[in-house]
Amino acid sequence: IDGFPQEKDSPKVEIMKTQSKKRSIRFGVVGSGQAGSRIAETFYSLGYPAVVFNTANQDLEDIKMPEDCKCLLNFGIGGAARTLAIGHDAAEMHRDQMLELINGKLSDCQAFVLTFSLGGGSGAGSADVLIDMLATLGKPVIVITILPMTNEDAQMKQNSLETLAKVTKAI
Repeated sequence: IDGFPQEKDSPKVEIMKTQSKKRSIRFGVVGSGQAGSRIAETFYSLGYPAVVFNTANQDLEDIKMPEDCKCLLNFGIGGAARTLAIGHDAAEMHRDQMLELINGKLSDCQAFVLTFSLGGGSGAGSADVLIDMLATLGKPVIVITILPMTNEDAQMKQNSLETLAKVTKAI
């Protein structure tokens, strides 16, 4: 380069091609409900395989993932409206469909990361069903969940307490 002294014995810089990230554990992410799907979407954007479930189609439409990684738990008029029983019953009704998607998209994963909010209906309601389902696959299950904020309503806080009780019994 003009104007800069060159050293005779300076090492040549070798340019390496970018390789895909290597990880020690292959995590597969399962998101349920609006909040859980958003978390799974973030993992997906970082290169992790992920699938998402929801009872509300409008919530799934906003998730930036391939359509074949999303599953609508069609139950009732659309959405769980913070009703745990709707989320639970929808997951039970679609158990085979959910398991098929998980096996199809996450079969080579070594551990599952389950994401959901404790206060909603779809995610919190389906949590115990998903934990049971994932446990039958014989791989570790890691749960990432969201607590309600202090300004959330009483229904969300009650859902959180009920869901925590169910999740701790499932362990």
